[in-house]
Amino acid sequence: MNSKQKNENKIILIGMGLIFLISSFYIIKGLGDKVDDGQVEKKQEELFSDYTYITASELDKKIIAREKISLLDIRDSANFEKNHIEGALNVSDQNLSEILQKIPKEDLIIVIGYDYDRKKEESSVAQVLSESGFKNFKVLTGGIVGWAEEGNKLISSGNKESALDWSKVDQIIPEQLKLALESNYPVFIVDVRKPFLYTNGHIPKAVNIPLEELEKRKSDIPFSKEILVYGNNSDEDFSAAVKLHDLGFLATFTLQGGFSAWQEKRFEIEK
Repeated sequence: MNSKQKNENKIILIGMGLIFLISSFYIIKGLGDKVDDGQVEKKQEELFSDYTYITASELDKKIIAREKISLLDIRDSANFEKNHIEGALNVSDQNLSEILQKIPKEDLIIVIGYDYDRKKEESSVAQVLSESGFKNFKVLTGGIVGWAEEGNKLISSGNKESALDWSKVDQIIPEQLKLALESNYPVFIVDVRKPFLYTNGHIPKAVNIPLEELEKRKSDIPFSKEILVYGNNSDEDFSAAVKLHDLGFLATFTLQGGFSAWQEKRFEIEK
């Protein structure tokens, strides 16, 4: 074998060696990635196995039976305002600790998330509950989506593009309300504006229950009377009427044009 052939053989051997090293590197890396993936999956399983579930139908039965339950809705405030289960508290990282201080340790706590997939937020709250000494808590299967899919009741602020929400609203004009007041018709009038606006002037006999307090002050409104609700404008009227309907007040009317329309007619105002 001459020197030229020896050099060629040496180059071939070096090339084969490099191919072997590169192949070994990717094989080892691939095995490492599989191990990492397995560890991630294991961590996720551990992350989402630190709580038990309750179905929408099970929760509905407990609510109907008036069992002592604390509902913690962990969605963002915008989605919470759109719709939520009656009596639920909207919690976040900022107010969770404060809210938990007011809940007895023996209460059953139900954590309400978004849907079937977004479980990271649920697990985070479950961890806080556990670390805070709460043992009796569950997560609602499917979150608010699962609850709605089974046709359960939601409290909403209304959507003006929804025909369903419009079906919850009946309007009267200022002249009709004036006539009802003059004839002492048994109507309960709710002013949902801010307290300072109510103090500056309101429709006679109106009771001030700000829009954001309607749900928690539900017991202040009689079911035995027809309800007339008004705000500062048509948007507040609509939102208040939808919310009252969802809370079970079926004989509910709004004042067309809100308080502004009453003022424009120069009808009587109390202070």
